Amino acid sequence: MPVRKRDYARPIGLVVLAIVTAYGLYGLFTGDWATVVADWRGKVLLLAGALALGVLDMAFEGASWMWVCRRFGIRAWDLAGLKVFLSGYAGLLLPMQLGNLIRPDAFKRLDRGSLRQGVLAEAVAFFLDATAALAVLIGVGTLMVHPALSPIAALVVVAAMLTLGDRLGSMVSGTRLELPAAFWWRWQTVGIVALRSTCWIINGVALYVLVRDLPGDVGLVETLFFAPASTVLGSGTGLPGGIGAVEGFLGVSLKIMDVPAAHFAFAVGAFRLATFWIWLPIGWVALVLINRQVARRRSGPQDASTST
Repeated sequence: MPVRKRDYARPIGLVVLAIVTAYGLYGLFTGDWATVVADWRGKVLLLAGALALGVLDMAFEGASWMWVCRRFGIRAWDLAGLKVFLSGYAGLLLPMQLGNLIRPDAFKRLDRGSLRQGVLAEAVAFFLDATAALAVLIGVGTLMVHPALSPIAALVVVAAMLTLGDRLGSMVSGTRLELPAAFWWRWQTVGIVALRSTCWIINGVALYVLVRDLPGDVGLVETLFFAPASTVLGSGTGLPGGIGAVEGFLGVSLKIMDVPAAHFAFAVGAFRLATFWIWLPIGWVALVLINRQVARRRSGPQDASTST
């Protein structure tokens, strides 16, 4: 029986993912780690605090993502759903957020939902994440200029983005891209945006924890703006993991806050470790566990038939 071309797609994709990951890790570990490690001496507690906030950030992100999946009829609120969520981080080094497509494929293989449902859920989750990021950036930016208008500015951004989503949804109504009825103007959607906004705020607090004791003019409001802005910029460049763009923007941000350049290595390195690099191996572990679960599901009926 001839092997169909699509049977090669997943193994080839996995090989490409492994190559990209290996290349990214090679670049990470061949950097100037001596300087970074020297800066980290005596700052282990700061790094631990940033890592704890990174875990909290991912907990809120996972909850918001599972909430989106549930609204698309995908079962995600269990251990298998958690593994699917974490598996997306195996593709952190893929450009243009392509790593998120690992999750719809995992749902399909686990018989949790169709590939179309999974891709739509990822697209909507990305849109709501972007909405939250813009709301936080505009809100914090307004806070620096006119504090009283900050919450109003954030709410206006959310309302405008949900209106845009509603318009786009009506344009694809009746097609394969159709969303659940009355999707955008529901309290669940607002709740998802609120959770994702919390994630972006936690991101800023993590940066503040790392830099608050450094020389310079460091403030919480500034880190609440610069940390999300660096991630948004990195995603917008399309670079794998935003590598280079995120670090460069963080360096400029620290310079704006008058932090001496000698402290950049620790602050930027620790922040990226807590919010980015640590999740790459966790994503691979989750992906391996999913592959094993799928293999067990496929071999189960065979085992049962041979035993009889």
